[in-house]
Amino acid sequence: MLFDFESLVGHLYIVGGRSINATPPGLLVEVAPRKAARGREMDTFFAVVLPSGNSPAPADFYVRMAQRAAEHYFNSSGSVTSGVRTVFNTLNENLYQHNESAANRPYEAGMVCGILHSSDVFLARVGSGVAMLQSGTDTQVFPASFDNDDALFGPPLGVQPVPDIKMTHYRLSSGARLVLADSALADFDMSEMEIALGRSNLGETLLGFKKLATGNLTLLAVEFVPPEAPDNVAVRSGHSTRTDAASTPRHTAAAGEAAATPTGRAASYRVQRGASTVALKLADGMDTLGTIVERIGEGAADKPGRLANFLSSGSTVLIPVTLVLMVVFLWLSGTGQSEFELCVSEAADASELARGIASNDVTGTLAAWNAVLLTVERCNEIRPGDQQLAGLTREGQTIIDQLNQIQRREVVPIEAFPNATLTRAVLRGEDMYVLDNGNDQVYRITLSDDGMSMVANTRQPIATMRRGAGVGQYTLNDLIDITWAEDGGGLSQGNVLLVMDNNGVIVEYSPTFLARGVQRLIGTEQWVNPVKIATWQGRLYILDPGADQIWRYDPSGGVFPGAPIEYFTGTRRPSLANAVDFGIDESGRVYVLFADGVIAMFRSGEELRFGFAGFPPNQTIGSSESMYLNTNPIDQRIYVTDRTTRTIYETSMAGTHMNSYRAFDETRFDLLADVVVDETKRVVYTLSGNTILAFQK
Repeated sequence: MLFDFESLVGHLYIVGGRSINATPPGLLVEVAPRKAARGREMDTFFAVVLPSGNSPAPADFYVRMAQRAAEHYFNSSGSVTSGVRTVFNTLNENLYQHNESAANRPYEAGMVCGILHSSDVFLARVGSGVAMLQSGTDTQVFPASFDNDDALFGPPLGVQPVPDIKMTHYRLSSGARLVLADSALADFDMSEMEIALGRSNLGETLLGFKKLATGNLTLLAVEFVPPEAPDNVAVRSGHSTRTDAASTPRHTAAAGEAAATPTGRAASYRVQRGASTVALKLADGMDTLGTIVERIGEGAADKPGRLANFLSSGSTVLIPVTLVLMVVFLWLSGTGQSEFELCVSEAADASELARGIASNDVTGTLAAWNAVLLTVERCNEIRPGDQQLAGLTREGQTIIDQLNQIQRREVVPIEAFPNATLTRAVLRGEDMYVLDNGNDQVYRITLSDDGMSMVANTRQPIATMRRGAGVGQYTLNDLIDITWAEDGGGLSQGNVLLVMDNNGVIVEYSPTFLARGVQRLIGTEQWVNPVKIATWQGRLYILDPGADQIWRYDPSGGVFPGAPIEYFTGTRRPSLANAVDFGIDESGRVYVLFADGVIAMFRSGEELRFGFAGFPPNQTIGSSESMYLNTNPIDQRIYVTDRTTRTIYETSMAGTHMNSYRAFDETRFDLLADVVVDETKRVVYTLSGNTILAFQK
């Protein structure tokens, strides 16, 4: 037997006494990945990350934090407790360092987690998260007493250099049930909670806790059962949807009030919706029935990826053929509405709930309207273009944007390139150059006078800037990046576009003069993973995260004749492992952007103080793909793309928040890759997938 126990899992998300039909951010259930560290191969990781402090972070922050926790655990070695300490110490160090550099925008978080290891469950907590376990006839709480506030409310992550980690572990019996939750659980009547834990199935347990909640509650419930044990509720074997969830977080499936209710109106709704699905997909011989319960264990580990955030995989289960026949009969007999009509009704109900939340309850309002938008997205997948749903989307976006200080813009496509993956844009006057990284080809287009369209028939591939092109004595290989060089100290002339391939071949292009400059840099054997290039005062700089280095090539006699010079020297070199982009301002200061949205600033290899400031309470740059330094002395700005939140952030050169831009149609920014700005026309250009997009500032 691969597993001593499998896990049935479910959740509750209650705001202001009302169930929210959306995934609580920061809840995660994950089985070991294929390349887990030795001793972790059969473990299952459960986590609940909770807001703390006076400045709650955006929901994506807690989602990513839970994901990082699982990654750190499964990559760690040693005992289970050693792995848990690694998780908390690493997360705390990252948060603490952030708070030290951005004291006016600190982030704090509590976390309670569990690890199923063989027939034991290990629990750990920092902050105010709590746990409750019923195994056999015994019920245990963690911390040991819910009446001791000193034990209940510890310092959260990010507050002190060393986290205050509390741990315990228990031996499990078949049918044991575990609850991980926020501190609201400690206010419930203990005997009522024991009754809820002892109910006939996990759905009933969730219903019992729901009846106890009168305010806010975030709760993850787990039942541990032998792999061969029959299910008391219909469940499916879960597999990893973490990759999809991370790339498109807004598509998280709903699982809330109705899913926890086995009887009454909610159950009727779920059966009818399942019936419509069967009518549409009868050929598959399967149906979907809304529930928040899934089975995790034997078989799941053999599927692609990991079981991550079971909440993202949707509130669906496979049901027996007899039940399929029953719901088909119900559908064909006309007892239900169509799936789309039911979805629209659910969206309307969710919007009524959202409108009823007090305006001063910012957290509840955001959670409720996000739930509306999630439901609308699900409805749009069934039948796009409904005007009622479009109205709900605009209403929800407007309210959320007002609270989050988001600037919505109508985004228009400038040009789409078939089968392309656009990763870099360079703007010079009316000309724009884009790198198609998927096909290793550079294109040039000419923009209209207002900058909001392309002049007809001006798109052209640059023949000397493509993989396989023969330029002089060289043949280009995979293209790394493009940049503009005003100073031609190391080139045949100035004001040219440069492209570099992975062999160090540099090719020049000028739209006005015949530029045939080509050369090959020496010392490329020192490179590890070059990703971006930039120029400053005739010098060429190459960002190489794999080498933790920025290589500098100095010009002489119209070429770069020498070996690369290390920008960072000495013993205090920064780690660039997660660097994704960089830029250089007029004074020579180097700005390095990291994948987690952090920017580090350097001069002559020495780090300078830099930190973001002035961001609205519910905003932060939590992930990033690219940056653009607008060094125009009249309007100096930094722009950063965040694909996860589908946002383009604008700050001052010192990091002070100026604007946060999103598209009315957020799918436009699903594949954000780069951004450039024409401050004269006040137009922002972005690359997303195979398309150049534009909007007015």
